[in-house]
Amino acid sequence: MSVVKLGLFLMVCMNLMLCESQVIRKEATMTVPQLITAAGYPTEKHRVRTTDGYNLQMHRIPTGRRTARRSDSSKGKRAVLVVHGLLGCSGDFVIMGPERSLGYLLADAGYDVWLGNLRGNLYTSHQNMTRNNPEFWEYSFHEHGKYDIPAMIDKILNVTGLSKIMYVGYSMGTTSFFTMMAQRPEYNEKIIAMVALAPAVYLDNVRPLTDLFIKTLNVPATMRQRGLISMNLQQDFMNTVLGSLCNSRDPRLDLCLQIAYTVVGDDYEQNDPMMSSVIMVRMQPASWRQLEHFAKIAMSSVFTSWENGLYGDVKPYDLTNVKVPVTLLYGLNDHLTEKNQIMRLAAVLNSTGMLEDVRPGCNWPKFNHLDFVFAKDVGKLLNKPLIKHINKLYERYSQS
Repeated sequence: MSVVKLGLFLMVCMNLMLCESQVIRKEATMTVPQLITAAGYPTEKHRVRTTDGYNLQMHRIPTGRRTARRSDSSKGKRAVLVVHGLLGCSGDFVIMGPERSLGYLLADAGYDVWLGNLRGNLYTSHQNMTRNNPEFWEYSFHEHGKYDIPAMIDKILNVTGLSKIMYVGYSMGTTSFFTMMAQRPEYNEKIIAMVALAPAVYLDNVRPLTDLFIKTLNVPATMRQRGLISMNLQQDFMNTVLGSLCNSRDPRLDLCLQIAYTVVGDDYEQNDPMMSSVIMVRMQPASWRQLEHFAKIAMSSVFTSWENGLYGDVKPYDLTNVKVPVTLLYGLNDHLTEKNQIMRLAAVLNSTGMLEDVRPGCNWPKFNHLDFVFAKDVGKLLNKPLIKHINKLYERYSQS
């Protein structure tokens, strides 16, 4: 997920890092199933319909690359649901390739991997509304938690016959998990444990920017008035305007990257110049309300529901409803979901006995918000040690 600062800045300045002289790699336009197949892994597409009419496509990697391709090779395996952040999709967990991306490494470690897609990105639709209908975009992570994630969990359980799964969320994927537990605590019974990568729950540190972009400039309302019903820039705009701002040949001269790092934290060493344009091209649409809801949390200093809009009543989500072990991992140089705010969440979970662990995702001092999925060495720094931790969580809690 990337919260208010990421959504606003990256939409304008970093959405699709295209250089006019740059040749975009083929991965930029491949679908997620195509990426998985090209990497040598089996893949499945599963359709999920929420109770309020949204269709969500899930992408499954049922076995590892070296596993025999038997029809029953995934039967009874440990299942993990991995959920993306703001402006993201299921592809975020495979785009860096087999030795780096979490989806592949989990599959090779013996897990049945399910990559979720939350409403709004290009792998989702609605049974009655088109994406050109403004009502399609009237949602935030509140609806992700109330409808989308429960529907995906139930789909996994129905297909696999399991009674519980592991949940891994990144940024807004963590926000959505906590809103689900607050609204639908019965789903505690379907989760073994939860791992939160760069959790976005308390956001006091982004308040100055939300004051500027929401209170003063009122960017979402202005964009809506101009006919932009969602955060989704057109290809021709990105080619002509952003081509003059970005320079992937020399990241330190790249204005787009400089602006992004101002928001998420400086880490030129972990930027992969071969993948930067691919990652930007694959950024997904999102709703303005998602940004506004994050802004409400930042301005109120409360993990609050949407409740009558941006300036409506502040009603905290009840985090005491979380009854599963939670691991919180933060970046040492993450300017977006800062350590202090994550420690505040840790204190709440610790008070209810649900805090499993809170620690840096790795020991790299410049590890920032985007590094959790796109770092050049994300496999070595984060994902391979993370899988060992997930193994321990399964051993400890899968029978409880």
